Amino acid sequence: MAERSIRLLVWADYLAPAVLSRFEVETGIHVDGAWYTGEDEAAARVLAGEGFDVVVASDYMAERYRRAGALQPLDLDRLPGLAGITDPRLRKPPYDPETDGRKYTSGLYFGTEGLAVRIDDVSHFPSSWEIVFDPQFAGRIAMLAGAREVLSAALYLLGESPNSTDSDALERATTMLIDQRPLVARYDSDTPWRSIVEGVTIVHCFGGDVGRAINKGVTQVRYIRPREGFTIWIDGPCIPVSAADPDAAHRFIEFLLDPGVAAATADYSGDHPVVSAAEPLMRSLVQRSMRPTSEQIETGTFLADLGDFNAVYESSYRRVRGAAA
Repeated sequence: MAERSIRLLVWADYLAPAVLSRFEVETGIHVDGAWYTGEDEAAARVLAGEGFDVVVASDYMAERYRRAGALQPLDLDRLPGLAGITDPRLRKPPYDPETDGRKYTSGLYFGTEGLAVRIDDVSHFPSSWEIVFDPQFAGRIAMLAGAREVLSAALYLLGESPNSTDSDALERATTMLIDQRPLVARYDSDTPWRSIVEGVTIVHCFGGDVGRAINKGVTQVRYIRPREGFTIWIDGPCIPVSAADPDAAHRFIEFLLDPGVAAATADYSGDHPVVSAAEPLMRSLVQRSMRPTSEQIETGTFLADLGDFNAVYESSYRRVRGAAA
């Protein structure tokens, strides 16, 4: 039994148990995992100061934590593995650009948000957000669950930024999504890959969900990044100011940056590792072939923390979910 431990807050079903066990064997530090299924749930715990040593956060939430003073800067001298993140936009993303010599987040996975289409069910479709608003697919559409993700689908289709703070644009997007509500079979950000495996025709998801579905044996699926625009995201570990053992936290983050470990975590999740050298070590050739290109990494849009306007998105999303199905 390890005498030393860290508390980790991470998405449910996100890190391979074997990887966590390996860290404990190699370091003698036990990982006490706590799981969340939505960003709001995680934020409530982090911003309340609950004692975690490492939090795996999505980009715009990490920005929110940093602005709230909930994160401590990383000791970069203790994280030589960061050099393995060779793509400049992944190494210094807009939400943590390191312009003041401080960096608050590492990286674990990255990818894009788009649509999975079961081509055994539909053979002709546009590469557009239009298909999740098409009545012919009523009851055969699954959407992500979350204000920013759901509203982004309509905002892109309207030609707006998913980071828009234009109240009129957001109201138009909300109306579109309320009208779409009867078409949607489910909202799920926890395991969208299950919707793909279960045969849902159109699934609003992350690219990694498609990789995971393929790893589960699904072959008749196509992943599209809609032509109107798509979101690029990074999930990665950061260290809260409330961390009881920052030293062990840094050791855990550096462990995750090892190419072999990064490949193993990506094999488990279906996502893409931010560490470039991990990609050829991954088992799935199909998953490796789905890695976003340099151009896609450059042109995708990161969701940004919108400060007080976040509440407007949340209110709009509650109206969508509360609409009659």
